[in-house]
Formats: sequence, C-alpha cells, structure tokens
Amino acid sequence: MAKAEPASTLFGWQGITLRVPADWNLGRVDGDYQSGYARLDDAEIVRAEVEWREGKKRQLSIEQLVDRYLEGLEKKAEKSGLPFAVNRRARFLKDKRWLEGSEYELFTWEADYRTYNLARCCPDCGRIVLLRVLTRLQEKAEDLVGEVFQSLDDHPHEGQVCWSVYGLRFQLPAAFKLSGQELKSGHLQLSFARDRQVCRVHRLSLAHLLLKDTGLADWYQGFFHKQLRDFKVEVEEAPLRGHPGLRVRGQPRSRWLQLVRPLPFLNPRPRQYQDSRVWRCEAADKICIIDHLYRKREEGEDLPLRLSDGYFCHQEPQAEPPGHAQFAAGAQ
Repeated sequence: MAKAEPASTLFGWQGITLRVPADWNLGRVDGDYQSGYARLDDAEIVRAEVEWREGKKRQLSIEQLVDRYLEGLEKKAEKSGLPFAVNRRARFLKDKRWLEGSEYELFTWEADYRTYNLARCCPDCGRIVLLRVLTRLQEKAEDLVGEVFQSLDDHPHEGQVCWSVYGLRFQLPAAFKLSGQELKSGHLQLSFARDRQVCRVHRLSLAHLLLKDTGLADWYQGFFHKQLRDFKVEVEEAPLRGHPGLRVRGQPRSRWLQLVRPLPFLNPRPRQYQDSRVWRCEAADKICIIDHLYRKREEGEDLPLRLSDGYFCHQEPQAEPPGHAQFAAGAQ
C-alpha cells in the first residue's frame, strides 16, 4: 500500500507565501511589510525561517549579503563550540527554472541541524528574501525542501495580499497594512489600517459551544458589546457563501449622546461607521467575521462582502495556536 503524502497548507504573511506541511505552524513573527521575519515550527523543532526586506536602496550584492550572514553564523558556532560546515552554491534543487532572471544563491550549512538556504532578489519587485528550511542531520528531505522553495512567492498579485495562518486564509487589498494581531487559541484576529479605515478579520473556534444557548445575532452583539456601544446598530439575517450569516451595520451615535458618556480626555473616540459580515461555518465549527470601520458614509461599499470571496473557512483544517499564546511582534 502506497504511503500517503503528508497534507500541506499555505502560509501567507506580509506578502510572503509558502506551501508547507500542515503541521508547520507560526512560531514567531516580527517586523512589517518593509522588513520582517517569520518562523514556522512543527511539534518538535524549528522547520522554516523566512526574512524579507525591501531592496530598492541596497548597496551589496546577494553574494555579499550571504558572506555577511555566514560570517555571523561562523562566529556563533565558534563561541558555542559546535562544528560548522558550509556548502556555497549548493545543488540541492532539481528544478531551478523558476529562479531564472533572479539574482540568487543556494547554500547549505550544518551544525546540530542541516539547513537549506535560498537568498534571492525578486526581479519583479526588488524584494530580498532569505528562506531557510531546517532538517535533522539524518533526514532525507531534499524533495520536500524543493517543494517548499519552489512555492515561494514574495509580492502581491493584482493588488491583493494573501494572508494565511492556522488555516485562516483571505485576500486583502495591498493598501491595507497590518496594524495588530491576536493569535489566541480559539480566537484569531488580524487588524489592518488604510488611511482612516480599519478592517478586522476574525475566526472563532467551537461555534457549537458559543452558540449552544443563543442565536448568532445575540451572541455577536454580546461578544462585541464594547466595540458596538459607540454605534446605533442594525442587524439583519444575510446568508453568505452557503452559510447562515448576518450583516451588521452601525451608524455613529448622536454627538449629544457621545458627550454625556464618559470619553477619553486626550484621545476621544472617532465618529465612525461600521459594516460587518458574520457567518457560521458548520463544516469547520467556526464563526467568521469581517469588520470594516470608516469615517465617511461613501467609503462603505460593502467591503466585507467582497473580502469574503477570498476567505477560506474550512478547506484546510490546521492546529490552533498554543493555548492563549499571543504572538505579538517579536514575541518568542
């Protein structure tokens, strides 16, 4: 009987996308679109790391950048007493046609693990990416390494950025920049900002428990009570992509009511409109939400409905984040 191939999933963050084994999950993230870092772990070890930065003003070639990177690793290895071996211009990829036109270098290094590396400058956007995949010394992993490397993409397409983490996947216009994240067990939330607009994307697990004694509309208004208190809210049933769902629209309360309520003294809450789409995915047992907050009525245009086209809620089940661990920028 043929051995089943391990399931794979798409990881997407700040315009970087990779197809990786489904048990490789986000362990650390740092930085922003201009420069940053992400690490993917399995249940036992670090499996992949990717660093990126804009290369418009770079003064060093890819080869010189690799020189600097390896010099730093060699110094660390000397201090720790670990054996360290490097193979420059390595030939571990069977197919390199996808790298044609790029300035790049493939190399490996070994210490307590074997690490396969690609340093590349994208010929289309100029972005510099260092991708490395780690394996145990005894592992035969070159086929997997080749698949991961060949799946690398490093910039938006048609003005859309793919975000994909813990099975939550959606497309968002590149003009929206990540402004915050809460990756908790049971509740994933990514927040984005564009000018004075805000877009928040949520996914909550165990919908059957959250909705055990209440309907979706009552649950939503109770769960987001603090967020909704500055709005005059209208909730209507609105099935979405074959799922039972809601459309929630909020108008700013009158200025008089805002004056009589306690407000922050130095940073009063702005008057905003809200448009949200909320739906329950029974196949994945999730509640999915897209919020759009904006200052001017004409900025609405039902953005959440358009974004829901690229929101995948149950195609690729993945492990949840570790219990209540938050991966704030730079968190271990």
